[in-house]
Amino acid sequence: MDNDSVKDNIRNFRKIYKLTQSEMADKLGISRTAYRNIESGETRLISENVSRIADILHIRTEDLVLGYSPEPGQKEKNRRPGSISAQLAEMKRAHEKETEEMSSEIIRLKKDLQYLTRRIEDLEELLKTKDEIISMMKKFESRPEQK
Repeated sequence: MDNDSVKDNIRNFRKIYKLTQSEMADKLGISRTAYRNIESGETRLISENVSRIADILHIRTEDLVLGYSPEPGQKEKNRRPGSISAQLAEMKRAHEKETEEMSSEIIRLKKDLQYLTRRIEDLEELLKTKDEIISMMKKFESRPEQK
């Protein structure tokens, strides 16, 4: 794996986790310029920085270096790297699916709310009618009997 691939992986993972270069630099205890130089390839990575960057991103060092997660027990020659762009595309598809499901749920909940609002209005009207009937019955009972 060459230095260009590693720096691209670092940048892509940083963006996936929505961290700025300044935030990464702070977490590494280096200046933003020094961190920018790592991403741009102007500074060669040493294994200590790769490990620390992987720790900050909560991923394994090999994921960062290789750009994919090898399956346990899989031989090196049989590993198929998944590009970061493919991973991002998959994340986007999953996000879009989840958004669509949530939108459907919101529509269903709005319909339920409309139904329940109408039901409450109907029950309030029924209660009002019941109160009127009770009032009329009390007036009727309080009238003197006519013979």
